[in-house]
Amino acid sequence: MRTTSLLIGITGGFGSGKSSAASFFELKGFKKIILSSFLEGETERRGFKKITRKILQDIGNEWRRKYGRGILAKKATSYLKREGIKKAVIDGIRNLGEIQEFKKNKNFVLIAIISSKKTRFERLKDLKRREKLTWEVFQKLDRRDMGLGQKNSGLQVLACLKKADVFISNNKTIEVFIDNLEKIFKKNI
Repeated sequence: MRTTSLLIGITGGFGSGKSSAASFFELKGFKKIILSSFLEGETERRGFKKITRKILQDIGNEWRRKYGRGILAKKATSYLKREGIKKAVIDGIRNLGEIQEFKKNKNFVLIAIISSKKTRFERLKDLKRREKLTWEVFQKLDRRDMGLGQKNSGLQVLACLKKADVFISNNKTIEVFIDNLEKIFKKNI
């Protein structure tokens, strides 16, 4: 299926600033779609009381094995089509199959957010959003998220980063990051 929608995809390790970037584009008039929200909905249907990153990773891997590597992108694309949305930012691309699915749209731009492990851990360690992160837990989840030792139906953030059209560093302040996003927006979107 080809559409004429303008889609911005965002990939990067957890804690890199994907959500901040997606919110930036949302303020520019793009509908924000968070791919993990489809997985969160599934955790609720399955009756999980607490959603952890590992549970989301497990369900995502299960869905990609069962329904194909681009399943989350297909769900997002279906939603965009059903709602008639022409400009969207997709937060949380983590598998090459998702990129392949989104690239069916000729107006797809993939942005990679690059941030050091230390910076990402410092941003996340005190958040109450998911499980309590120690450095050891962070490293274990990050290795899996990056795709180290994973099958092609698993998480592949490192491979996704390599496929990006635009790269942006996010190791400094939020103000510097937003300024860099503004430059990318003016140049590429």
